[in-house]
Amino acid sequence: MPVVEYQLKDLLELMGAGYSERELSVAIPMMGTDLAGIKDGVITVEVFPNRPDILNIEGFARALKGFMGVEGGLARYGVSPSGMELLVEKKNVEGIRPFISAAIVKDLELSEDGVVSLMNVQEKLHITHGRNRRKVAIGVHDLDKIKGPFTYTAKNPKDVSFIPLDMNEKMNLQQILSRHPKGRDYAWTVEGFKKYPVIFDSTGEVLSFPPIINGEYSRVGDNTRNIFIECTGTSQNACDIAVNIIVTGLADRGGKIQSIEVSEK
Repeated sequence: MPVVEYQLKDLLELMGAGYSERELSVAIPMMGTDLAGIKDGVITVEVFPNRPDILNIEGFARALKGFMGVEGGLARYGVSPSGMELLVEKKNVEGIRPFISAAIVKDLELSEDGVVSLMNVQEKLHITHGRNRRKVAIGVHDLDKIKGPFTYTAKNPKDVSFIPLDMNEKMNLQQILSRHPKGRDYAWTVEGFKKYPVIFDSTGEVLSFPPIINGEYSRVGDNTRNIFIECTGTSQNACDIAVNIIVTGLADRGGKIQSIEVSEK
C-alpha cells in the first residue's frame, strides 16, 4: 500500500475546522485508513488501493469532513464548458496508448502546500492507480503558455523534437528515451512500438510525450493560474478517475473546473 504524508496545518485549513491531533488519531483509523503516525506537524498514512481519491490531501480532507460530520453528502462541483477542443487521431494511437481524458482548472492561487500536493498526487497516481505509468500517465500544463485546439497522436520517434522538462536542448523522442532520466526510467512503457504518443498544441509545439515526459514549453510555475490537465492510458475509466481526482483537488483550493471537448479525427 502506498504511504503518503500530509501537512497537518494544511489538512486543518482544508477541513475548515479545529481538531486536535488526538481527535485525528482516533478518527483516521476508523475511516479505514492505516495511520502510521502524526509527528512534527506531518500525518503519515497508508492508503488502500481502492481509495485513490485520498492519495492527495484535498481528497483526504474531503473524506474526513464527511466521516467527522463537518459536511454531509457527496461533494458537488460545478463544471462549465471551456470552448477548448482536443482532437484525437484515433488510428494513430490505437494499439499504442488509445485513451485520453482532459480538463481545465482556472483562477488558481496555489500556495506552496498546494503546489507540493499537486506534484505528489501525480506521482502517487502514476505509481499505484497508473501501474507505474503504463496504465495511466498525467500531464499538467500552464494553460496561458499554450494554444488550443490540442492534438493527441503518435509519431515516428525521430520525426518529433522538443525540449523536455529539466533540459535545455531539443531532443527527438528516441534521444529522450536514452538521454533523459525519465526516458531511461520509463522507456519500457513504449517498447516495441514503431510510433510514440505525442500531444501538440495548435502552433505545433509539443506539450507531452506520454507517458515519459512533458515539455519545458508548458511548464507549470509559481505564477501559473490556469492549468490544462491531460491523462493518457490503456483504460478510459482509469484516465477519467485520475483527471477527476486532480481537478476536484484543485477545485477544493478555489479553482474553477472547465470541460474540454474530446473528438476523433
